[in-house]
Amino acid sequence: MSQLDLFAHTDIANEPSTPPTAEPLPPRLLADLPPAPAPVTISTHPRPMLATAKPALGHYRPAQRNPHETAFTIAEAVSYAWHHAQGGDRIDIPLGVVASLALWPLRGPDAYLAADWWLSLDDAQLLTAFRECWARWWIMRPDLIDRAIPLHKWLEDEEPPRRRAAAVRAVVKAALTRGLLHLTSSDDAYHRSTADLLGAVLVVMRPNAAQDALAEIHTPPELAELMAHMVLDDLKPGMTFDEPAGGTGGMYRAAAQVMREKSLNPHDFGWSLADIDPLAAAGAACNAILWDLGPNVLIACGDTLREGNLPRKAAREWREAHGRRDRLWREARMLAVLERTDLLVREIRAKS
Repeated sequence: MSQLDLFAHTDIANEPSTPPTAEPLPPRLLADLPPAPAPVTISTHPRPMLATAKPALGHYRPAQRNPHETAFTIAEAVSYAWHHAQGGDRIDIPLGVVASLALWPLRGPDAYLAADWWLSLDDAQLLTAFRECWARWWIMRPDLIDRAIPLHKWLEDEEPPRRRAAAVRAVVKAALTRGLLHLTSSDDAYHRSTADLLGAVLVVMRPNAAQDALAEIHTPPELAELMAHMVLDDLKPGMTFDEPAGGTGGMYRAAAQVMREKSLNPHDFGWSLADIDPLAAAGAACNAILWDLGPNVLIACGDTLREGNLPRKAAREWREAHGRRDRLWREARMLAVLERTDLLVREIRAKS
């Protein structure tokens, strides 16, 4: 497959491995789903409103104007902070920390002011905030958050190494002070998609030997953007794109930017991506949320040459993930009803 074939497209209706929007969840279940939980419940003190946050935060602004340079500056700072704090050789943890900060739902021109709040949390609060962020997104996109498990599985460790908390805190500070929130917190998806931050962190932190073993070749973002502008000249809603070795999705980032420049919505297209590296596939799943690619996204992890039709496998996993979410939601609703009933019975008994 030539490099330009990465943007090969067909009509969604004729594609056998169509993203599973053709089989939507029952409307009743979708109507029953609650709004995402409030993202902050971890402190006994109310979170300060942005209007009252400290205004003098110039040291949180990125040093470079070029978003790609800023992404790699953040990645290098994260790598140095993690290793300098003796975090160990598990790059999934700093990558997961960056993903958590990037996915935090606070958006808008003043979102960078949240840096003070992040840096004010103690170790337990910080981990709780990360868990709440992932839980919130799992309610809305269980398929993508399940694919991103390699980036948040470490939050379940009951007995983490003693040095981990300090290393995680060092990564948080390094990422925030180098301008992470400026890259990821815009309320405009076009501006959130100006750089592949997770891809940069993965490239910087992964040893060269590991990259060679996985045959990873990072496509420079400027080249991806040039290719997208050259190839995507006849876009029509309903097309679907297939990337059999997509990494963290850098080519799709460029494609989505071209669509938005043409006043097209990425939600109206299908996106199918696979990668043999679990961390890269996890990063692509997070990026699909961050870049707002829409509901028609399938992310698979596996060897395309050996396993064949990975989009079909991803479609099956999509249905399974949403089925688990809906089943747990029904069980939670039933438990809530039982608890309310029990409380009502006790109140009646107390009055009689």
